[in-house]
Amino acid sequence: MKHFLLLTLFLFVLLHAGAQFGGSSTYDFLNLTSSARVNALGGNQVGMIDQSELSLSYYNPASLRPQMHNDISVNYIDYIADIRIGYAAYSQHREGIGTFAAGIQYINYGKLILANEEGEILGNFYAGDYALNLIYSRNIWENIHAGINLKPILSTYESYNSFGIAADFGVSYVDSSGNFNAGLVVKNLGSQISKYSKTGTREPLPFDIQMGFSQRLAHAPFRFNVTFQHLTKWNLSDKSTWDFDNRSENEFVVGRSDDIFKQFMRHVVLGVEFIPTKNFIVGIGYNFQRQKELALKNTTGTAGLSGGFTVNVSKFRVSYAISSYHVSSTSHIFSISTNLSEFK
Repeated sequence: MKHFLLLTLFLFVLLHAGAQFGGSSTYDFLNLTSSARVNALGGNQVGMIDQSELSLSYYNPASLRPQMHNDISVNYIDYIADIRIGYAAYSQHREGIGTFAAGIQYINYGKLILANEEGEILGNFYAGDYALNLIYSRNIWENIHAGINLKPILSTYESYNSFGIAADFGVSYVDSSGNFNAGLVVKNLGSQISKYSKTGTREPLPFDIQMGFSQRLAHAPFRFNVTFQHLTKWNLSDKSTWDFDNRSENEFVVGRSDDIFKQFMRHVVLGVEFIPTKNFIVGIGYNFQRQKELALKNTTGTAGLSGGFTVNVSKFRVSYAISSYHVSSTSHIFSISTNLSEFK
């Protein structure tokens, strides 16, 4: 009954948020995945709680737990088109105060060609985005935790720089058995403080509301995860764009939007884990929105699919995941974590 009431409440939030619409935004790198385990489950999971997985606090700050005291996590993403992404975090718990974590996220776009408006090559330049993650979490009532992630942001493209600040607010619930988890997160509240150019305008941040659930079966080695994302915008298919393939020679035809089921599925990220032992996990995931955005017209390939594994080796927890963004490109993520107290 308690699970049913939680599900009803979260679905009410989903339907209420459907009337809201977002626009274009800056600092979209904040939405990129930073954990191999989560990437294997579709790239975003805000309802899953695992006391040995510090990187989950990146997605929902309320998932930070006292048991993560002295944990350290390092993640490296071999993204598409020679783009490199990294995230590292360390946590500490203070009895009676709460649990803290500090992390750094970066994205390096590699060496790019610098040219003027006439197309003359002038050399090369570099571009990158950086965000500091300052996370705090504590228990607020029975099985409910609340957390905040404060994120100062620096973005630099050649000679253009921008600074901003964002914050995530999250809550999480774990039932008495520990098998059912739920989470709700308000992401990227904040502002662009300094613009890329003096004549430009301040751009909004990629604000979002997300909620998720995680259910581990009591008598079978499986965990099912679902996250609902982009809850501030119901229509994620752009029905206002022109359908160039079906237009006549002298006119445009407005493209069709998805039906209600496809629109709903665009908000859903699904993940399943097979957990035969506490030292080995295999996960697969599906991100419907990613598949719809990046698949080719005549073939979807494996876009939207992902998978990976986590294994405990001695004092270390090692994870690997692969995800498909396009028929011509895949992304590889490696994560390693440990508890520094184990070495004392």
